[in-house]
Amino acid sequence: MSELDRVPCQLYLISPLDLGGDFPDRLARAIDAGEGLVSAFQFRVKGLDQHECARLAAPLQEVCSARDVAFIVNDSISLAKRLGADGVHLGQQDGTVAEARVALGREAQIGVTSHDSRHLAMEAGEAGSDYVAFGAFFPTTTKEVS
Repeated sequence: MSELDRVPCQLYLISPLDLGGDFPDRLARAIDAGEGLVSAFQFRVKGLDQHECARLAAPLQEVCSARDVAFIVNDSISLAKRLGADGVHLGQQDGTVAEARVALGREAQIGVTSHDSRHLAMEAGEAGSDYVAFGAFFPTTTKEVS
């Protein structure tokens, strides 16, 4: 049996756009319900300044840290650096893998959106990304699909 055969499938959670109210508690319950199967949480907010993002991120980052879940910031290398996040998820217009690696360090997890393009995924891998993401494949109200 190879090492890959023994690695369990894990979940990568992505935040809703509304993180108010009891969302930190709901995130904690969701991670706990997974009994170790959640490996990462992507902090994804739109249209807020970095100060508001940092305020919203703080309790979520604490939840993740207490449960050994990677805290990944969506779209912003500078916010990821400011927060001391475990990594960043880059869209096609959010900077390069090399820029993220310089800003965040060798240990940071860097992911890249590839939409529905194998070519973009291959380029991201060749640039040194740790993972690539595909989608959206279905209509969504949280992201404009071109």
